[in-house]
Amino acid sequence: MTRPVILAAFLGILSLSCSSAGPIPLGPILNIYDTSQWRTLNSGIAQGSIFNLFGLGLAESTASQGVPLRTDLAGVSITVTVGGVTTQAIPYFVSPDRITAILPSNTPVGLGKITVTSAGQPGSSPFNVVGSAFALAAFGEGGIAVAQNDSQAGELLSQTNAANPGEYLTLWGSGLGPVAADETQYQTPNNLKNVPIEVDIGGVSATVTYHGRSVYPGVDQINVIVPAGVSGCKVSVVVTSGGVPSNFATIQVATSGRMCSDPELAPITPEEYRKLLDLDNVNVGTLSLMKFATTNPRNGDVTGDRAFATFRQYTAQQFSSSVFLQRPSTGGCLVTYSGEPPFMLWGEASLLNAGSQINVTGPNGLLALAPSYPGGQGIYVEPDGAPPPIVPSDGGTFTFDNGSGGPDVGAFTTSFSEPLTEARFLWTNRPAITAVERANGQPVKWTGGLAGSHVHIFGYSSVHVLGRVNNGFDVYAYFTCTAPVSAGQFTVPAAVLKSLFPATSGYLYVANETIQRFSAPGLDLGVVLFGAGSGISIPFN
Repeated sequence: MTRPVILAAFLGILSLSCSSAGPIPLGPILNIYDTSQWRTLNSGIAQGSIFNLFGLGLAESTASQGVPLRTDLAGVSITVTVGGVTTQAIPYFVSPDRITAILPSNTPVGLGKITVTSAGQPGSSPFNVVGSAFALAAFGEGGIAVAQNDSQAGELLSQTNAANPGEYLTLWGSGLGPVAADETQYQTPNNLKNVPIEVDIGGVSATVTYHGRSVYPGVDQINVIVPAGVSGCKVSVVVTSGGVPSNFATIQVATSGRMCSDPELAPITPEEYRKLLDLDNVNVGTLSLMKFATTNPRNGDVTGDRAFATFRQYTAQQFSSSVFLQRPSTGGCLVTYSGEPPFMLWGEASLLNAGSQINVTGPNGLLALAPSYPGGQGIYVEPDGAPPPIVPSDGGTFTFDNGSGGPDVGAFTTSFSEPLTEARFLWTNRPAITAVERANGQPVKWTGGLAGSHVHIFGYSSVHVLGRVNNGFDVYAYFTCTAPVSAGQFTVPAAVLKSLFPATSGYLYVANETIQRFSAPGLDLGVVLFGAGSGISIPFN
């Protein structure tokens, strides 16, 4: 692609990075491609990378500049001091609530401070400089990576333009490491062979042919070959540079042709998927029933059944990158961060009213799911308190219905059977796992499982962040991985575990899941998810 096209795409990603202003004097400081400020709790800002600094009163006006770059812009200058050495950051963009700038490569590594001076008034904040901490350019946290297929004239990947194994891709981002060049000028591409790097695509280590600076100051590119044996519409991608994992993103890979699919996770044919992508809006209903036995130090073994239902309308763009099942394609993992417990993340799509309640009927009786808050039809959960045991240990037949329906989703009834005793799923190495060592991969082994199903390995750890209100709050780092049940084992990669927070009490779950379709008036796609498994509360060291 030509320089103007690449620069236009680059500036487009810049605009997506904008968020609300931080506290006075200076707020969060993130790699430009990081959509979560919490990932940086495990790292810092890399030498030579582009960062966003948020705050209030950072500049008196809004201004931007292109190459060649100056070290001051619209009366704003930014300095970084580490170990008594001060360098001058190079701004791309300044505004009253955001500054986007390059951290000079010659800034020493270590904890120091950043100072913004605007109209003669300074503001400072602690600043941690590291050698390498790459972030992938992607549309949203855990979203689609900005990936070009070099084997297809540099076209961007999409659901209808997926890559094939063996093809060459270019991934974009920032933070691989320092360079010796003048960072106010266009760069000469330079392979940073001194920076150790690994790119995992769908859980498989990919061959890297180039990793280093692009022609644009602070912007890095990584050229990789799509490994054999991976496919799906949400194939996970993570880059580990200098031992630090990047944010997680996804790409689309098809075994052949250009239309991706996930038959084990989403029972949709490529042709149906293409038709859904052509709609202006996609109405999706998800019914979920789970049976878990969780062990924790306080309460011992606790068996709890969970049921919920969601009905959401996605725009075409949201659906093309949606995680309505919140699962990566088989063989991969994703990591996300949130100020809410991970089970409460429902996405940003519009809600659909499917009626006053959703009924779940099984061998043990009926469970009524109510709207999650008054007038909040669209998300239906169990009643407050301990959920009743609706799923017997040997499984059975279960039915979801919504009575007479609602204004957005008409009346439906759907049933499914799960004979758990016929294919008993057992997490075999669970007793041997007493702690998760974040620097290593965590093996998980199992036997049994329902035919045609998959295994969902997930968990989270949290850290308490101090704040001005109510003594702060907890931040959660949540991971989710999928594997074919036939594999019998899966190792949660070190890149995933390093992205979690160290914690004395985190959770690890392993579940066998099946998925099928249902239909209802007003829905373009309906899926029923059933899972049975167990979890443990253990430290993440």
